[in-house]
Amino acid sequence: MDWTKRAVTGLVAIVLVGAGVVSSSSEAQVAEDPNDPAARNTLTLEMTGIKEATGKMACALFWQNKGFPRKHRRALRRTWVEVKGDTVKCVFKRTGLGEYAASVFLDTNGNGKLDTNAVGSEKEPWGVSRNAKSKRFGPPLYKDAKFNYQGGPVTLTIELVY
Repeated sequence: MDWTKRAVTGLVAIVLVGAGVVSSSSEAQVAEDPNDPAARNTLTLEMTGIKEATGKMACALFWQNKGFPRKHRRALRRTWVEVKGDTVKCVFKRTGLGEYAASVFLDTNGNGKLDTNAVGSEKEPWGVSRNAKSKRFGPPLYKDAKFNYQGGPVTLTIELVY
C-alpha cells in the first residue's frame, strides 16, 4: 500500500510539472503572438528637461479625474524608473485603448511622494501630458492634460516643471 501511494504521488508530481511547462510555454506563445493586437500597444512617456539626475521618476496613467495629477495611488497604472541622465522613459506595455492623462514627478529625496510647500506648490520637478499648465491656484486639470490613445507604439514627451 505504501508503495502505491508513493507511485501515485510521483505520477501526480510529474503530471503537474509537465502541465506547468506546457502552461508557461503557451503563455510565452501568447505574448509573442503577432496576431495579438494588444501586444503592440506600448505607451511611452519621455520626460525631458531633467536638471539633476538623482532619484526616481514616478509615472502614472489616469483614466479619470479622480486623484489627477498628484495622487498616483489612484492611477489606473503606475511605475517608477531610476533617473540616469537628462531624459527618462516610462513604458506602459499592453495599454488599453481610450482616454488617459499622464502625470510624472521626480522624487529627489526618495520619500515616495510629491512634496509640496505650505500653500500646495510642488517642491519637486513634475509634469503632465500635453504639458498642460497649472491653473492660477492649483495643478493642471485632467481635461487639459487628457489624450486619446488609439493603440500601437506611441511616445508622449513631457517637459518637467521646476
